[in-house]
Amino acid sequence: MSVKDDYWRYYVEVPYKSPIYKKWTDENGKEHIDYKCSYPITLLDWDEYSEVAYPLLSISETLLTRRLKLDLSVVSLFEYVVLLCIQDDIIPNLEKMFSMAFREPVIGMVYKHGESQEVRFVFASDNDFYIDKNNYLAVREVLMAQSFYFDPIVGENERSQKLIDKAIRRKIESNSKETNLESMVALVRSEIPNITWNTYTYYQLKIDYYTILRKETFRSIHVYKVMGSNAPIPEFSEILDAHSNPLGMDVLFKKNDRTQDSY
Repeated sequence: MSVKDDYWRYYVEVPYKSPIYKKWTDENGKEHIDYKCSYPITLLDWDEYSEVAYPLLSISETLLTRRLKLDLSVVSLFEYVVLLCIQDDIIPNLEKMFSMAFREPVIGMVYKHGESQEVRFVFASDNDFYIDKNNYLAVREVLMAQSFYFDPIVGENERSQKLIDKAIRRKIESNSKETNLESMVALVRSEIPNITWNTYTYYQLKIDYYTILRKETFRSIHVYKVMGSNAPIPEFSEILDAHSNPLGMDVLFKKNDRTQDSY
C-alpha cells in the first residue's frame, strides 16, 4: 500500500509501518520482519520539528539532477544531505528530525562496510533499525506526507527558475486571506472544544481545519442555492485540499501559460 493510500492512518494515530525494518530468524528457523513505526509530529512539538525538518526534507533528487547536475548513481540524495550537514555542522538536526518522527533516540554514525571497508554513514536506533542511502527516499516520502510537505519546483536553468519564482510570488499575492497556526487552532477549537492537546498532531489539525472549512462551504452553498445560485454542492467524501500541493505546477501555471522552459 502506498503512502498516499495510508493517509487515514496518520489521522487516527495508528503507528505507521515505515520502510525501515529488520529481518530475524527464531529458534525454529522461521523468518520474521519487524517494522519501525513513525508518527506524525504533535502540535506542541511542531515548531521545533519544522525548524530542522523542512530545510532538510525539501532537498530533493530533482534539485540534485536539474540544478546541481549531479549523477545520482554516484551521489545519492541521502549522501548529499549528510555531506551538506557535515559541512554545515548540523548533523544533530538530522538526528533530531529522525528522533522526533520515530519517537526514540536516533544517532548518526560512521561504519566500514564489506571487504573493501567502504565508509558509510547511517542513522541508527538502539534496537538495530537503520536509515541509510538504501531506504532514505522511502523514509523521506513518509515524513513528507505526515507533515504536508511538498517538493519545491525546480527549473532546468536560471531563466526557468525565475519564471517559477515569479509564478509562486503571483500565487501568494493573489491569496488575499492568510492563515497561520494560531488561527487554525482557534477555528478548530471553536468546533472541537475537547481536544487532548498533548497528543494532538499537526496532521490532525490540518485535516480538522480543512474539514471545518468544507462544512462551512457546504452550509453557505445551500444559502446561495435558495437565492438562485448554480454553485455546485461539495461532496464531503472528496479528497481534502490539504493533500494537494498549494504551489504545484498545475496550480501555478495554466496550460496556456506554460512554455518549453517554464519547468
